[in-house]
Amino acid sequence: MSKSFDMKKQLKLLDKSLLRRLFEEFRVMADVPWDSLKSHDITPIVEGWDALESDTRRKLEVVLQDVNELADERSQRVLVEDLEWRCPDKLTTFAERSGLHDKALWAYLDARGSFDETSVYARAEALRGGQFSNRWNGLEKKLLDVTPALIRGLEESVRTYYHEKELRAEHCRVHHYRRANGTDYFYAYLPEWADKRLGFDNAGELTARELEYAFHDVFIFEPNDGALEIIAKGGKKVQLPLRRAFCKSVLDVEVDDTDPIRRCYELDHLLEPTFAFITEPEDCIQSVHIRRVRVMPAVAHPIIESHEPRLRETVTLAEFRSVIRELCEAHGWSPAELHILQIGIQIEFQSNGRGRKKTMTFNVSKPNTCDLKSKPDDVREVGERCIRRWRILRA
Repeated sequence: MSKSFDMKKQLKLLDKSLLRRLFEEFRVMADVPWDSLKSHDITPIVEGWDALESDTRRKLEVVLQDVNELADERSQRVLVEDLEWRCPDKLTTFAERSGLHDKALWAYLDARGSFDETSVYARAEALRGGQFSNRWNGLEKKLLDVTPALIRGLEESVRTYYHEKELRAEHCRVHHYRRANGTDYFYAYLPEWADKRLGFDNAGELTARELEYAFHDVFIFEPNDGALEIIAKGGKKVQLPLRRAFCKSVLDVEVDDTDPIRRCYELDHLLEPTFAFITEPEDCIQSVHIRRVRVMPAVAHPIIESHEPRLRETVTLAEFRSVIRELCEAHGWSPAELHILQIGIQIEFQSNGRGRKKTMTFNVSKPNTCDLKSKPDDVREVGERCIRRWRILRA
């Protein structure tokens, strides 16, 4: 999903020399006193923004929204990868830029090809591993020869599926992109249901418009792993026939319906005395707490199948272990004889100085269930990094 976008915040974050170059490219904002403008003073820019012609303003909005999309660690890694491939001589200048937003805007101004390509990939990368994404492996490991005929075949296969299933998709257009690492991205664009929505005309008046908006599915083929990831709403009931359609039209193979790759989670090591919730500064985490845990004795108990204490927000890891020891003593168990079946973890983030601190609570269950997929992208990405760092995610 796209990130939230705040134009004033964006303008404050960006280096004024880069903004000046951006506006010069569009031949606007010449009256802004750039040489004397303080770093966070955007008043003259805001005043000039209101006076821009609507067409120019829309074009600038598109650029700045793409800059916003690329201002995170995941997108920056993709951007660096493309720069290494396309223009390695510019990597040093890129590294000299300190902020993520500045790096992204610099790429627009000085490495346009990498910026444009990464803007395409970043949207798909933000959705990978999310609630609309599933991955399968076991396909042939080969570099694809993507021809116009292959693209047309995929378009027809996807269009046929949606037309037969939902009586829509009169058109389908597939755009193909190949990353420097050889991964192929196929974006299949199809018409959304026609709808009547309110919009502003050129005179600034609200008017009802009947439009066919587009939605898209994404097919990501990794030739080195023989893996296919599909990003599409509807879960497996939609993704399985789309997988068959892709494999037949692109790989020329028939595949059976199989479950996607499922992640494996391990929780027992959280009971070890040496375990700690290690965090990194860039994640801006204030504290981590265990809110609930479901444990099961290794040896079958005639009465107890599992035990699930719920804990206060302030419980520390040491207090959590004390609760487990007391539970074991009450039933004559050893902590080594317990297995953790499920755990609820709460992450509290550092305050940004405005309002209450942000928190995120997520649940992990053995062997392969985690509800991080349903969380907003910004905090989900932090959670994904944490469960790897804490050795909860095994594969």
